[in-house]
Amino acid sequence: MNLKTKTAVFTFLCVVLVPVVCVAQPSQFDSGAVPLGDLVSGLRNASAAQPAPAPEAAPPAAQPPAGNNEYLHFWEELKADVFEDICGDVELENTEALDLAGTGALKGKIKRYLKQFPDNKVAVIDEVGVRLEGGKGSGELLNIGGSAFNVSFSGTLEGKSVVVRKTGEARYCKELLNLLDLRKAKTILPVNEKRIAAMGVGEIWKFPMLLRMSLGGGLGHPTPPWFSVSFTFGKITEQKPSVTLYKMDENRLRLRIRLDKVTVSGGGVSAGTSLDAGLIGLPEAENILAKEIDRAYVRELNRYIALRFGLSSYRSRGGKILLEFLIDPRDGRQLAGLVEFLKGDLGVIRRLIQMGVRFSDYSDADDNAAGQQALQNVNEVAQQGLGLASSFAGANHFNGTSHGSNLTLPVLLQQETGTAQRYDRYQTTDGKEVLHVHTASKNTSVSNINVPFVGKIFKHNASRNFYVVNQEGADGVLSNAALAYQRYEGYVKHDELAARAVVEEMNGVLKLAGAHGGAANGSFGVDLARLFPAAAPEAGQRRYNSAIMSFSLFFTEKAVADIIASPALAIMEASLNLLEGLDREIIGKVRHLLRIGGEGKVVYDWKAGEALIREYRRSGDDPFDPFSVVSAFCSNVSFIISDLAAVRAEPDQKTRSARLAALLGGKGRGRAGYESILRVLIQFVDVKDIYAALALQTDKRLAGEADIAASYQFYNTGLQGGYDSQFQAVNALRDRFSDPSTLSD
Repeated sequence: MNLKTKTAVFTFLCVVLVPVVCVAQPSQFDSGAVPLGDLVSGLRNASAAQPAPAPEAAPPAAQPPAGNNEYLHFWEELKADVFEDICGDVELENTEALDLAGTGALKGKIKRYLKQFPDNKVAVIDEVGVRLEGGKGSGELLNIGGSAFNVSFSGTLEGKSVVVRKTGEARYCKELLNLLDLRKAKTILPVNEKRIAAMGVGEIWKFPMLLRMSLGGGLGHPTPPWFSVSFTFGKITEQKPSVTLYKMDENRLRLRIRLDKVTVSGGGVSAGTSLDAGLIGLPEAENILAKEIDRAYVRELNRYIALRFGLSSYRSRGGKILLEFLIDPRDGRQLAGLVEFLKGDLGVIRRLIQMGVRFSDYSDADDNAAGQQALQNVNEVAQQGLGLASSFAGANHFNGTSHGSNLTLPVLLQQETGTAQRYDRYQTTDGKEVLHVHTASKNTSVSNINVPFVGKIFKHNASRNFYVVNQEGADGVLSNAALAYQRYEGYVKHDELAARAVVEEMNGVLKLAGAHGGAANGSFGVDLARLFPAAAPEAGQRRYNSAIMSFSLFFTEKAVADIIASPALAIMEASLNLLEGLDREIIGKVRHLLRIGGEGKVVYDWKAGEALIREYRRSGDDPFDPFSVVSAFCSNVSFIISDLAAVRAEPDQKTRSARLAALLGGKGRGRAGYESILRVLIQFVDVKDIYAALALQTDKRLAGEADIAASYQFYNTGLQGGYDSQFQAVNALRDRFSDPSTLSD
């Protein structure tokens, strides 16, 4: 919803619904209102405990099933730009700008809005921000035949006060009066003991800052009247110091200090249509305000009714430091130390800059001892400032590549797809170990019926991630790899079949564990009939407002070793186990002819096979060659054999893990990744060496029907220490270092 539309909605609400709240409001905001070595140690040699069958659905945990921050990020992306409720789209915003002699602008913004948690409870968000922008652009350095080349340099310094307060309501409109009552708005400042002690449980205060420097360029070629092709490239460096406070319970207040630095470089190409004010009939603007409104309309229309296609590729490299302190809000001495540390925004910036100087003292290439010392130096600065010992201090260095594509068909479709390969090195001060994580990920977002000024009506997001984990000891030796697979799937305004289908697909993976090419085990999986009871025929096709699923699958070091060592013949049998229908029938006819030849290739006697499957051959208007099925099967199996052999051939654990992550992410010779390769490889593990969890949360909004809030655990949940706690601990480490979502700290 653009600025003018939001203003109109707010005016209507003020005049018609809540005149008392909107009249004579005050202009001022309310000023009074685990050790690292233990993370993967349990994933090495599994005990001989018996695997547990799938239990009944358990009540949902207090925290999201597989990483609070990661889960919330996915949820917020799913709900972004979606039309659900007119009250949910109401946003109070006011921006003031000051021009700085043509070199930049200083902007201040006040914003209040609502967001919904995955459990459907609504939060009220209060933001007060200041932004300093500056930059220079060349305009057109070169223009050849209508193609313009330009270069720009810009910088941004941004600071915010963000307060997140969760309510007990599940409907936006029930919180509308609270949102519109500006007397209830809240900021972090002024910081004092009384206001911090009065924070509600679950309340979050944030003070994020951003310093960005960017250099970019582009080449565009317009084809009148609307179509254009453009190429862009650039490099951006960001430093993002931030401070957050989270009231965990009445006795614990968590302070997190983040020091992030990242450099991203790359570019892309895009082609499509664009509109200007004249083409859509808007009057020629005569003043600055009218021009801005015109541009707002055009931007909104271009998002939804322009035809566009684009490709991009980027490299990123950076590092993060995270410090955590647990403070007792009942302890006056501890609160006084916290207030002194946070006193005034300039004091926060100054202390973060002091710690940031030490941020560049080490890198991911340093040995454990050097990393420990540099990290401890940073930690001591914060500890001295607060007068408290930290509860956690760690560093994360990373690098990676990503590739993306996007397609917009006017109103009908918006689709974005991204793939990435990434390496992270984590180190903490609670031990001498280092954790190495190689990640392969794939994300998709598809929305349909996208209406300007209203939003996206139907949406489907999916995120798939493989994490290959190695632990490095004090002696510099890396452990064998453990493996985690994490999938999130979410729908908005889709029928029940969509939610059922994604759970059914995960059942298809679960039942193959330990099959070794034999029969699937139906005891591992969710009872779909119980989770989605049949509706009465007159109910028709039921549509949910939203549904979100989290699926986690964890492999011990032994399970990963079994996968990598899979014999070629066993790989062929496991692949055959996945075939269905006519393909399975045809391969079954020639199965006894297939053998493993030189270099791991699957070969067969063509002449003998011809006599066995010629009956399937068709010609004429609907031709079919049964040997195409045999050839495709043999090629796919040969690729998997070759790819696993390449993993085994790597000279050390780190490069072996990187190769395995690439294979799982579809970068092997066969290009089969994620569920496609997982259904083959999971057959080679022993079920006592894996753990899985699945959780489903729905917002049905169907009269007389309760929402689903169910979680399940599968395979061996009885090992000492528990796979569940190990998996949560590893995810917690990743979540700590990832950027906080709006709804998390």
